[in-house]
Amino acid sequence: MKYLLSIIICIVGLGLQYGQSTVQDTISGGSYTIVVNEMIESLVQKTTKAKCAQPTTSNVPENNSPSNFDPCANSQKVLGYKIQIMYTKDRNAATKARADFARNFPTLVPEMVYTQPDYRVMAGDYFTKKSAARDLSMVKREYPGAFLVQWRVWCRKAQ
Repeated sequence: MKYLLSIIICIVGLGLQYGQSTVQDTISGGSYTIVVNEMIESLVQKTTKAKCAQPTTSNVPENNSPSNFDPCANSQKVLGYKIQIMYTKDRNAATKARADFARNFPTLVPEMVYTQPDYRVMAGDYFTKKSAARDLSMVKREYPGAFLVQWRVWCRKAQ
C-alpha cells in the first residue's frame, strides 16, 4: 500500500511544472525571485489583469528614481508629528505659553490650536519621530511635559 501511494505521489509530482518569476520592486529598486507552479502563476496573472485597476498616472518620476519623488506634490498637509507644549481650557494661559515659547525658541514657530473646549500649544512640523527627536529633547529642558503628537503638518515646512 505504501509502495502504491509513493508511486502515485511521484507521478503527480512529475506532472506539475514549476517556473521562476522575477519581480522588480518599484520602491527600493531591488528584485526577488519566486519559484511557483506555472499553472498557478498564469491564473494569478489572468485574475490580476481582469480585476486589478491599472493606474492611469503615476506619482513616481519618469526615471523611476525614488530620490526624485516629491511627497508634497499632491497635498499641502500630510500626517506627521508636532511637539505639544501645553493642553489647557484657559485661553489666556495658552496665549502666554505660546508667547513664552516663541521667546525661548525663536527657530520653532509655535501655534495655538482650539478644539472645543481645549487649547493646544504646539510647535514644529516633522515627518517622523526621529526627525523631531533633537528638537523635542531641546524643548523638554525648558518644558518637561512636552511630547510628540501625531498631527497634520505642512508638508513644505516639515523636516
